[in-house]
Amino acid sequence: MVDRVSDPGHPDRPNEDRCGQNGAFAWVIDGATGLGDTPLLSAPSDAAWLATVLHEAFCEAADQATSPAALLTLAADVAARRFVAERHRAPDHRYEIPTASVMLAHFGDDGVHMAELGDCAAHMRTGEQRVRYGGAAAGRERERQNARRLMAEGLPMGVGKGRSPQLLAFLRDVRNRANAPGGYRVISPEPESAAPARCHHHRAVAGEALLLTDGYEAAIDDYGLYTAASLMDESATLATPLAALRAVERDDPLCQRHPRFKPSDDATALFLRYGAVQV
Repeated sequence: MVDRVSDPGHPDRPNEDRCGQNGAFAWVIDGATGLGDTPLLSAPSDAAWLATVLHEAFCEAADQATSPAALLTLAADVAARRFVAERHRAPDHRYEIPTASVMLAHFGDDGVHMAELGDCAAHMRTGEQRVRYGGAAAGRERERQNARRLMAEGLPMGVGKGRSPQLLAFLRDVRNRANAPGGYRVISPEPESAAPARCHHHRAVAGEALLLTDGYEAAIDDYGLYTAASLMDESATLATPLAALRAVERDDPLCQRHPRFKPSDDATALFLRYGAVQV
């Protein structure tokens, strides 16, 4: 590993992202901000609990796992058992169940195998070849469109406003579709949630890998500060792009220049070189 960074979107809120590496595995996890009236678990937040449980499961089982998909399934099973054992009550609505996006990569002799759910990304580079797997581009465009529409209807975004009942109802309706028939797929404390993971095989046996949560990838997809190539060029010092995207967010606290549902998101990135890569 060359560098890593993980920064909360607001200093008064818990960081619901995690990242790590153990043996040939590396990962980033992005917990989805909770929408319930009261938490289900004794933790900084339910999303932080899930991100931590998945991170711990990856760390503990990486030596025995045969593939990213197998490790993801194992982690979902662990989270499901702990969720039942540790929660204060059963959720009354699907939007209360904690969820997360994840990008999990294994670096081996035949390249990089990945399993991912949600909107985390992996940017791979070998020489002049650059490939992105997963990522937030399509989802963030839908978020921008929805934020513009809701703002046009008079719903406030940004600091000092809080979530209006109408905005909260909209977000809960979206969250209710997580892992539901016809909905979108993310990891959750439900054993079957890992089954739809998208799997990729990047066949380059040496190169550079940049794993990102969508809060960090906003530097590309939301704010246009970097291209994928230029962000890779900066990856040896991940704090530099982070500072640039935080500056954009500070200058747009009401989310008007860049429509979004909250001024700043947790942002996490992990940069690695693997194989016999020449630096």
